Amino acid sequence: MTKKLVFTFLTVLFTFSYLFSQDIMEEDEMNQFQGGLGVTWIDGKSYTTFSITPDLSFGNFGIGLNIELLFDNKDGFKFRKEGWNQGTKILRAIRYLRYGWKHNPVYARIGTLDNATLGHGFLMWHYSNESNYDERKIGLEFDLDFDSWGFETGTSNVGKLEIIGGRLYYRPLFGLSLPVIKNLELGATYVTDESKEDENGFGGGVSTWGLDVGLPVIQSELFYTTLYYDFAKINNFGKGSAAGVEFGFPSVFGVLRLAAKVEKRFLGDKFIANYFNALYELEREIYDAEADPVLDKRSYLDLAQKTEGIFGQLAASILGKLKIIGSYQRLNGIDNSGLLHFETRLSELIPSIRLRATYDKSGIKTFEDVRTLDYRSMATAELGYK
Repeated sequence: MTKKLVFTFLTVLFTFSYLFSQDIMEEDEMNQFQGGLGVTWIDGKSYTTFSITPDLSFGNFGIGLNIELLFDNKDGFKFRKEGWNQGTKILRAIRYLRYGWKHNPVYARIGTLDNATLGHGFLMWHYSNESNYDERKIGLEFDLDFDSWGFETGTSNVGKLEIIGGRLYYRPLFGLSLPVIKNLELGATYVTDESKEDENGFGGGVSTWGLDVGLPVIQSELFYTTLYYDFAKINNFGKGSAAGVEFGFPSVFGVLRLAAKVEKRFLGDKFIANYFNALYELEREIYDAEADPVLDKRSYLDLAQKTEGIFGQLAASILGKLKIIGSYQRLNGIDNSGLLHFETRLSELIPSIRLRATYDKSGIKTFEDVRTLDYRSMATAELGYK
């Protein structure tokens, strides 16, 4: 398994146009041409990195490229061939092809998935298929919304069909002149990992399913709120549920946008919420390296205990320039249950400067764990000059 931590120190960026979607953190991928010079550490080795990463858009269509060349700083500046000498070769330079945006009536994306979520995210939440740098995967998301019903789908690897997930939803009262209740939505989700065990017996099949209900109560230009309830089961293991509320302020004096989510979780024995998350590709191989023997995520399910906890998420956009999102889970009586996701984007709040950073960490017990980069964490950072 290869772990990657990247800091890009210099980026040349040409931006032709922007599109701001309803999602606070959904940064446009329209006609940006980026080039980078930085340093990358892979398994403790240092590499100089040259990259060209344009994001191009043509109406509803988009394409993202990532041409990244690594040179070993301790081996005569030797070109790192791993990833380029496999069967995909030049195809690894294509990050994704896209049509539309998540929550549009039609949305499709093939290639790199960096934020795949189904429903309220109780089973699949911010899933990424690119945490293992040398094992590029071609994932697929495809969603359709027909007003009264629709579906969301996602798979991590079209070639091998490893992680496959889908959610079907139905709005039984859509179109009726009934206040509030007409927006009622019922959903059913199924996500499975069909990958085989490796030579150490790690990974392997896990299947999950869930049911959910959501009710948007207030939908206005000033304030919105939605109540929801989720139930989920990991087959041959445990089950859990969550009741939550999503709310936000689309515009505060035209300066600030806020969105928040608070969830009370009731988790049974042998159950982990957000099982397919941003770190899943790493966790299914090594979930707890300090255990004896080392545990993968599926094995850790046997040790998960019945508990309750709180999950919260807050996102903010200031002047459309500075965007921040943070979420955290903490479970009662479980020392290492902390789960953190943080992301920030700065676009021209300081003239011509662009910043993007993400950080995910699981197994948090103390604040020191948050500050420590190890097998439970994934961090990226970009600093750009336009």
